[in-house]
Amino acid sequence: MARDKEFIPEEKIAKALDVFWEKGYNATSMQDLVDAMQINRSSLYNSFGDKHNLFLECLRTYGYLAAQDFESVLKLKDLTPLETLEKIIDVYVTGTIYDCKCCMGMKSSFELAGDDEEVRRIIKTTSDRTIGLFTDLLQRAKEQGEITEDKNPAVLAHIIFNGFCGWKQSFIQFKDASLIKEMAAYTKKHLRN
Repeated sequence: MARDKEFIPEEKIAKALDVFWEKGYNATSMQDLVDAMQINRSSLYNSFGDKHNLFLECLRTYGYLAAQDFESVLKLKDLTPLETLEKIIDVYVTGTIYDCKCCMGMKSSFELAGDDEEVRRIIKTTSDRTIGLFTDLLQRAKEQGEITEDKNPAVLAHIIFNGFCGWKQSFIQFKDASLIKEMAAYTKKHLRN
């Protein structure tokens, strides 16, 4: 039997990620993955293990890429901590409006995380990283007087993070970009008051 040509695992993971992202875990068949990844079944098993292991790798990759979007804003110069967080909110709003796929983390939370401890752990690790970033920015904003003393940075970070999930869901349902922008503006305004 002819062997597959050598391949770059990251490229195959990206293709599998797209399938899982679109269809979800349960609706994705091994044949869907073989077709998308353009490798034979034995190469898939030899390289990535079973469907579940491949999904976990895709979920880790998704979390890493999502975090990179937010962390890239940290490289911008001359922004205060609160301005940095506001810019992250803007990045998320743009992504929500122009990439109307459901958040893979949200989709996986509802589909699997209740029963699959490993999926829950990966999603929580990714969420903790983002919430930690938001908390740090808000704590520094508080120290610099950008937000009032009575505000709890950790609670605000969770509110913003969960707002992101709601904005994504709202856009998928209503396809109203102006509504998402207005919710983001409302959030930013109330951080400063």
